[in-house]
Amino acid sequence: MSYTPPTLPPLPEGPRSRIISEPRPSARRTSRPRPASRPTRFSRRYEIEWLEDGEVQCETRTALALPAFEQAFGAFTHGVLIQTADGPVAVEDLMPGMWLECANGSLTQLLWKGSITLVPGAPSSMDEPDRLYRVMPDAFGLGRPVQDQTFGPHARRINRDPKLRASLGTEAALVPLSAVADGMSVIEVWPVAPTRVYHLVCDRHETLLAAGLEIESYHPGPEVPLSLPEEMMAQFLTFFPHVETIRDFGRLAAPRVGADEMNALVA
Repeated sequence: MSYTPPTLPPLPEGPRSRIISEPRPSARRTSRPRPASRPTRFSRRYEIEWLEDGEVQCETRTALALPAFEQAFGAFTHGVLIQTADGPVAVEDLMPGMWLECANGSLTQLLWKGSITLVPGAPSSMDEPDRLYRVMPDAFGLGRPVQDQTFGPHARRINRDPKLRASLGTEAALVPLSAVADGMSVIEVWPVAPTRVYHLVCDRHETLLAAGLEIESYHPGPEVPLSLPEEMMAQFLTFFPHVETIRDFGRLAAPRVGADEMNALVA
């Protein structure tokens, strides 16, 4: 004798992405509509070290995860070798007060180091998850870098493309690594484990030698004062106890070109 399943009533019209086979609720229970999702603000831990009266100070602070804040902490990943006056040193082992070698052969003193941890699956202040950039050996010339090296989401390198000179009238510009990610020499990747990223502030804005590449030290540029309201700008400056005003960062070592602008110039 064959079994004939009962005929089920038709499903109501509407979204069906969360249909679950459950007993029907009793008549006395009423379901309340869920509130519409709202963008949530979340906080992040920022770790800073700075030079004060010849002594190294350190502190951990909690603040909102804003793009302008995170950009000050996210250029170098754990293990990237930075060239110093005494040879290469991993970025995590650098201490304020050390002298770093610049791309032009001069020395600059490290005054500040900051770091945050990128956690896979955690909320991001950006529209998309945090990304890293893996640079393959010799991607920018022989020994630049010697071996594959991963950089943070906000790393910028000096670019001397002749098209920049023709279009902007400058010998070089600072360009995000994201602008040259092609899936071959520079590969966009997502962290699969908690990843510490760092940035460095020196006594002047410079391009540092990092794993053989010319990567800029941190400078807020003109964008940060324009993007933050007054109260957020005041909080931003507390990350940098060695400065009093935004002007104390000095001048940019080279002009900056965004990813979209760079792509348009070299197309």
